[in-house]
Amino acid sequence: MSNKKFVILGGGTAGWITALSIRKYFPSSKVSLIHSEQKKIIGVGEATTPQILNFLQSVDIDLFDFLKQTGGSIKHGISFENWHGDGEKYMHPFVEHIADFNIPGIFGTDCWDYYLKKLINDDLPFNEYLYQNKLAYENKIDLDKTTFALHFDTYKFGQYLENVAKSRDIDIIKDTLTDTIQDDNGYLKTLVLENRTIDCDFVFDCSGFHRALIGNVFKEEWISYKKYLPMKKAIPFWIEADEQVPPYTAAIAMKYGWMWKIPLQDRYGCGYVYDSDYIDENQAKMEAEEFLGREIEVRKIIDIDAGRYKNIWHKNCIAVGLAGNFIEPLESTSIWLQLALMHNLGHFLTTIDDLDEDRIKLFNEIIGKEVDEKMNFVHLHYLTERNDTDFWKDFEKNTETPAFLKEILPIINKGNISNYDILDVKCPSGFPLMSWLWISFGVRQLPKKINMTYYEDVQPDPQQYKNIIDTLVDLAPSHRQFLSSL
Repeated sequence: MSNKKFVILGGGTAGWITALSIRKYFPSSKVSLIHSEQKKIIGVGEATTPQILNFLQSVDIDLFDFLKQTGGSIKHGISFENWHGDGEKYMHPFVEHIADFNIPGIFGTDCWDYYLKKLINDDLPFNEYLYQNKLAYENKIDLDKTTFALHFDTYKFGQYLENVAKSRDIDIIKDTLTDTIQDDNGYLKTLVLENRTIDCDFVFDCSGFHRALIGNVFKEEWISYKKYLPMKKAIPFWIEADEQVPPYTAAIAMKYGWMWKIPLQDRYGCGYVYDSDYIDENQAKMEAEEFLGREIEVRKIIDIDAGRYKNIWHKNCIAVGLAGNFIEPLESTSIWLQLALMHNLGHFLTTIDDLDEDRIKLFNEIIGKEVDEKMNFVHLHYLTERNDTDFWKDFEKNTETPAFLKEILPIINKGNISNYDILDVKCPSGFPLMSWLWISFGVRQLPKKINMTYYEDVQPDPQQYKNIIDTLVDLAPSHRQFLSSL
């Protein structure tokens, strides 16, 4: 068993996730987390993907206690609203577990993509013929027959995991990094804090946008996504909760970007993500207030510098979370990438010991591919028909289509996209085929008619499936009812 001295620099979301993961991987090692009290967490709300449930289970955290203590709620997907400027909305849901579609004589299982294509061909609305969609838009939940994720208050999340960390012999140091000491080969040996020094064998840079180690000390190469993604600023804020609590994140297209709306138990965490080439923070605030019909208090202004480091593992240091990469809030990829990194690290535990350069190179390639894949997927969301402002009119002129999308868009436009087009063994945590289909349909990149020759007899057929889900929706509890029972 390893007896290394692990140090996590940063007490944000990435820091706590890393600390608990490393404690799980190395139960006999010393794990310390340096938490600067100067850094304030906004706490307006965080939306996640289903991987958060795997994490909570892996570190023995009870789901219901977690929801209660973090003001959390259930997320069945993301509702994309007004992305064509026509008031229409579409859902990017998670997987539902009611029927395993098949095509007799061809495939005995796993034919979800053909079911979706049949709905498109028959002009049947997803919101009536998919369980997650219908469930979510009626403000109901089903934790047994669906894959789901969570919303929570980011500040309460940090407090909760800090208490868990204390109970698991993780040393929490309230101090601030001022310098580092490296050995002759460039490996981190000691972190110099304002009030003390701390020796280290391995360090995780979870310092957020400050990027104290991977950027400031090691000066790793930054790969910018600015030419692919237009968003440059975000203004987060709160608004009061409704009587009903939608079990989904809303992503509402605005004149110069989009607004997130995350339902918590006692309020909504919101934010307007916008292109500051067109409007400033005051104009963004006024537009949000006009849309919501109420005044808002902006918590801070967030600069968005989309991109990633070419290598997030350098010597005996790994950058996790915002310290290593950032895309933008769309599709809730930030925590997902943190969790994927920690999961992938489970295959490289011996590399933490021997620091083998070939294995480190492979790890960096895997993480780089996963971030790139999510950037590609986010770019797809902007390829809509909206053209009511200069921002939307100029999008394709001002941004470059990523190379992967250039290859796959013609395939999407023909309706032929399959797993073979998106799978990469070095990108194990990518968006599944169903997600590509849902978003491609939502942004109207899929054709209205798809060649279904040989594959039309999907079972159960849409009407049979709709009858099942209608019955289940009627029986499902409301989201508010569930939260009140916690």
